[in-house]
Amino acid sequence: MKRSRRFLVICKGVLAVFLAACLLGLVIYAVGGHGGETNSSSLGRESMGTVEQQAWQVAGEVIGSGKKAQERFVTEVLDLYNKIKDSDLVIFCNSGGWGNKPLSSDYQGQSWLTGIEAKLTQLGYEPCVVDDIRTGNGLIERLLEFKEHLTRYPSKAKVLAAKIDFLTQHIANLKVIITGQSNGAAFAGEVANHLEDNSRVYSIRVGIPFWHGIREVSNSLVIDNSGVGSDVLTQRDLVAIIKSNWVKLFILNHAPAFTPVDWCISRAVLILTSYDFGLGLQAPGHEYMWEYPGVGPVIEAFLVKNFGTQ
Repeated sequence: MKRSRRFLVICKGVLAVFLAACLLGLVIYAVGGHGGETNSSSLGRESMGTVEQQAWQVAGEVIGSGKKAQERFVTEVLDLYNKIKDSDLVIFCNSGGWGNKPLSSDYQGQSWLTGIEAKLTQLGYEPCVVDDIRTGNGLIERLLEFKEHLTRYPSKAKVLAAKIDFLTQHIANLKVIITGQSNGAAFAGEVANHLEDNSRVYSIRVGIPFWHGIREVSNSLVIDNSGVGSDVLTQRDLVAIIKSNWVKLFILNHAPAFTPVDWCISRAVLILTSYDFGLGLQAPGHEYMWEYPGVGPVIEAFLVKNFGTQ
């Protein structure tokens, strides 16, 4: 018995060291993204095209002085520019959950994304779809996303908004739709808030969880009911949420812990990896298919109203 308990303590000690190392890596990652000199980035600016020069200027204003972060921003915005420069409309897609997969990988998102593309094509547009993957793989990336999520995406939303604003300034008559599902819809809303003065930017937000504040902006559509049943996650139905997740809450509450530190570590690991082990939040009504009366017809009406005449 003593040996097994000692082994358990050793395992938890290793886990604690691992999480501490991840947190240290997170700090180093954050500092590395915002520190450093920019001397080399200013070399050869005279030989750059106007678009690239202005991309570097925006990077300095939005990202700060970190050379690597500036280079990453410029590379990404120029790749976007080259991809959509001949398009008349682009759709930026943001998935729910951690945001580490394309929206089209979810059957719900795929259904209304296909519907949006079909309707826009019918209206005479040739939409270009861009998947905005806001979270990479690994624990550090999830910790970064968790921090952004809690603070309403002050950094990630600002960066994507700057890219979109840059594209609308340099591609004549380009229109942009920012769309998202669940947490991705909340993120899309924060991006739209930064761009409320840009009349060529629109947003379609589907199923925003109740803990995210919804700020109404122009050219925006918010869907919080599919038309086939109440969404407990948008309507703040805590009783229904608890009933649907009591087994997972039981597991979370009864995970082994001998000290407060153990308790924090075990819960953090379970929360950060919940979707990987099938322990993600279940929310009745939090399903939005294109064919549902509160989804497809509502989005179509929004598209006809705002994109019906070119």
